[in-house]
Amino acid sequence: MACPNSALLPMIQTFVRDTQDDWNYITPTAFYEDYLKKGRSYYLLDVREPKAFAQGHIKGAKNIFWLDLFDEKNLRKLPKNKKIFVICYVGHTASQVMSLLKLLGYDVTAIKFGYGISPVQGVPVAGWTDYNYPVVKS
Repeated sequence: MACPNSALLPMIQTFVRDTQDDWNYITPTAFYEDYLKKGRSYYLLDVREPKAFAQGHIKGAKNIFWLDLFDEKNLRKLPKNKKIFVICYVGHTASQVMSLLKLLGYDVTAIKFGYGISPVQGVPVAGWTDYNYPVVKS
């Protein structure tokens, strides 16, 4: 049986093959030290809701909510000739946006852990082990 959407498969295989050891992520610390402090050229895309963006964002960031990003008029706002960094609340949405934009040919890196702010009121940013849930070793 043929793979569903087999036309996309070569693009996905290229994306996976070209992924470096950094997995297309940069930490907030590395972004701050290597780009902001050094004044290097980049485009910072904040994909949070406009309300969250208005409450605080990195200077120079452009806000396009991730659900609106893939409208053609919004994609035309993104530079094809400049490194794009994507940031969101905790990094999850940014990583999905990064993957899709890379498949469209953009030079994109996601900022891991985002702003470190949960988009859900009262839900802390914490992972499985932060809750001391069980893990096993192979």
